[in-house]
Amino acid sequence: MTAYRLHADFDRDGRLSARPGEWARRQAPPGALVRANLDDDARRLPTTVTRGDPVRLDRELPVKTAGDDEPAGLLVEEVTAAPGPLFVVLRVADAARCAVVDATGRRLAGAAGAGNRVRFRLPVAPFPRRLALEAVDLPAAPPAAAALSGPAPGLPDGRVTVWLERDDPAGTVVEDEVLFTVSPLVLIGNAGALERLYMCQVTADDPARPLDDNGPAVAEVQAALQPLGVPLTLVPMEVHGGDSWIQDQYQLGFTETPDGPTRVLLHTPRTRSDAAQGVVAPNLSSMVTAHFPSRDLGICQSFWDRELTIASPDGTTGRLGFIGSDRALVIMIRVKMLRRQLFESIARIGTDVELNTTVAVFGDATVEFFRARNELPALAGRLKQVARAAAERPDSPFYKQHDKLGRLVQNAEKQVEDVRREIPVPQGAPQLRLRLPAVGKLPQQDFLMSEAEVGRLEKRLQQWHSSHNFGGNIEVGPPHAKAPAGVVVVGNQTTPQPDGSTATDMDPELLAFLRGQAQGRQRVLEVDTSWLDVGHVDEVLAFVPDLRDPQSPKGAVLRSSPLVALKLVEAARQEFMAGLSPGELTRYKNWIPTRTGRLTYEGANPVTHLLRGMQWLHQHERGQLLPIEPPEIYLSMAKRYRDFAGPIPNSPLPLPDSPWQPTTPPLPAGISIFELDFFRDGTNEDLEDPEPAAQRTGPDGASVPAKGQLTETEEKLTTEYGALPILKLPVVFDDRSALAEQTAAFTPNLANLQVAAPWLLVPRPHGPRMDVEAAARVLRAVAEQVGDVKAARFTPQWLRARGLDRTVYWARPGSIPGDLAGDDAQKLTSAFRDGWPKEADRGEIRQQIVRANPGAFDSRGFLRGSAWRKLQIPERKVDLFEAWTEAVADRIGYRVTWVEAWYYHVRLGSIHCGTNVLRTAPTGLRWWR
Repeated sequence: MTAYRLHADFDRDGRLSARPGEWARRQAPPGALVRANLDDDARRLPTTVTRGDPVRLDRELPVKTAGDDEPAGLLVEEVTAAPGPLFVVLRVADAARCAVVDATGRRLAGAAGAGNRVRFRLPVAPFPRRLALEAVDLPAAPPAAAALSGPAPGLPDGRVTVWLERDDPAGTVVEDEVLFTVSPLVLIGNAGALERLYMCQVTADDPARPLDDNGPAVAEVQAALQPLGVPLTLVPMEVHGGDSWIQDQYQLGFTETPDGPTRVLLHTPRTRSDAAQGVVAPNLSSMVTAHFPSRDLGICQSFWDRELTIASPDGTTGRLGFIGSDRALVIMIRVKMLRRQLFESIARIGTDVELNTTVAVFGDATVEFFRARNELPALAGRLKQVARAAAERPDSPFYKQHDKLGRLVQNAEKQVEDVRREIPVPQGAPQLRLRLPAVGKLPQQDFLMSEAEVGRLEKRLQQWHSSHNFGGNIEVGPPHAKAPAGVVVVGNQTTPQPDGSTATDMDPELLAFLRGQAQGRQRVLEVDTSWLDVGHVDEVLAFVPDLRDPQSPKGAVLRSSPLVALKLVEAARQEFMAGLSPGELTRYKNWIPTRTGRLTYEGANPVTHLLRGMQWLHQHERGQLLPIEPPEIYLSMAKRYRDFAGPIPNSPLPLPDSPWQPTTPPLPAGISIFELDFFRDGTNEDLEDPEPAAQRTGPDGASVPAKGQLTETEEKLTTEYGALPILKLPVVFDDRSALAEQTAAFTPNLANLQVAAPWLLVPRPHGPRMDVEAAARVLRAVAEQVGDVKAARFTPQWLRARGLDRTVYWARPGSIPGDLAGDDAQKLTSAFRDGWPKEADRGEIRQQIVRANPGAFDSRGFLRGSAWRKLQIPERKVDLFEAWTEAVADRIGYRVTWVEAWYYHVRLGSIHCGTNVLRTAPTGLRWWR
């Protein structure tokens, strides 16, 4: 007969009663429930973000505070007295993840034993003795330590077996055995009510650097949230240090037990600062740990607490923690990026034969780090040969440009020499010495590794720091019958390897962690985003609740669609052509680029450039993970126009001289619908091809991967959900890069939006504009083909009522690109010239712009002050992409707030990437039922 019993809330009614019926269910799964103790119950969430040290979580306190409500109550009842001390024994896959707390809140010391057992001796006290079980991490969290060359350890599933043992004089007696389960993390989607929106404030005082300032985006988000009563919490420069991608830094979820929920932020393993690694610049990780932990709001740091053991050829070992591992990754990235840039430079200045010969000798641009390091000197020598030949070849665009090509070669040789000095290769056996510099509190580290160990480290660090691990690559879809808590959609592709293993875009430990929360009734759905430069699922889709049918849990998917974008562009072209005179029609029937003019403002139905007044960014800083380059479409267009003698009307199109040049002059982004069709490749058609094809070779000889990735994503969503509205938003994607064969949005990505019901915060697309009546005809024609919105919606009256015939443009002194050296009003006239008929007088256009913005300009036509201004451009034209998106939003009950997100767009993201939220946790889920 049992002398002692363990009691807990085994019937999961929210209280520990110690009744017989409750105790009888002590071994019935899932047993009593416990929430991981990841918050700080003695702290309130601050209303502002300031610099500070990491908050100490409740799990780290040796003595728990009175308000700490995460540990689950555990009571020891004496049925009949028996001799010998009592012990609570935990049996769990990772016993270090749990602890026992006595009645005073003090954590008991445990003794580890065989078989994942930890034994806690109970203090002598009257019965019933009150204890608590504390969980210090979430189920399926990765282990804190692992050997680089060892097998992958198993992950704990959250089940904890608790024994009550007594050391009887005759031997150990098991008095009772009960079951606990650590509550899983359930991620929160856009259906949760918005409590706060976070955004980084990025400022640049230099007026010549408008692309380094997100002031317009902040202003428009703030204006949208104010009527809703939702606070916009800004992260100042001194906290984020230039890192603005707050969406990528954490993912919101919650854990739940019968006595209530605790919201938890999954602190994603991201050390980047925008596109650079955190070792170069601070990032938002310090903000997550210093700001958020508070009462019932915790953070999961599991992916930051990891450590690798690295073996040296001499038999010694060293340890490399996650936080410091980005130093090693920066070195590896620098080497491999340098190799890639050498290849791209050879491709740019050399002939196809020279590039093919280079590939034949050195392989392609993407080889393992060890080989890439050793081949850099020879590859730089190859660049020097190609540059010399280009300067001496009459048919080369670089003919006689010895100085320019000489600077390119000198830049490359300096980069290679720096690498040789920083990463020495010892003579003899294939080894490499990796020296990690001291940074902040991290000491200098030195690792001597064999070629095989270097390869293992490179692979692991690529997994640890993959951009697929960031918050922008984790989206939460609505629930359905087999997933009552929703579907976690991630961008990931699993690829078989020659050795029989598999490789994943997302860190396998993070993928296993997300799958390991399945008992919380959420499924994981993987879609292919490997074709994208950044590879995030929020570049493809957004899940949005349907406000017109609030009882329906499904809502809708808003998906980026090049198909719709190209249909709108083609319909605009046909409308434009229909309004031309016979003479004008002849010019446009077989359009090719000429230097006589780039504007399409002739005829009865003129159409403006896309991306007017905007400019591309070229940025390459030391340690930057993804150097920011202008789009491939722009580069193709600039190369073509460069061949024309004399200036090109309406903005020059310069090319960056060198990939190692940190910045370049402004690169005007405006492009006509004819130029867009001429200079783009077939990427956009491929993405939504309903019949994916086998690999083929493109015109440049590069391999074109199988097509239809967006189609496949839609098919996966339909298979998962059945009848789920998937509504398309117009987005034009860039050409695939020749070497990486990846792409990014060329026009601002409208699917990269933020939900602030009843508003959608959507990046301003800067699409082609037409007169109201012509726009209505174009939109109706496309709606009849696509069917996502009713064609009858697009009337001139509706377009005007929605304010879609108003053009706005954010500017400040020095920010306006143009081909004139005059005042700001003249530059705006140049940038928006095609919003008026061809015969319109430029001086009159200038005056109309000045009159439309009273007080904005001084008497000379220059903008007043230094702040950003939201200017009106009085052309009365409709952006076709805006109008389509407004109609889609209206179908599900939303209005659109347009956000100037160009700051994010030139950095391969948009407004969803630049914002993050706190939302309420859903009620009534009760995942354990």
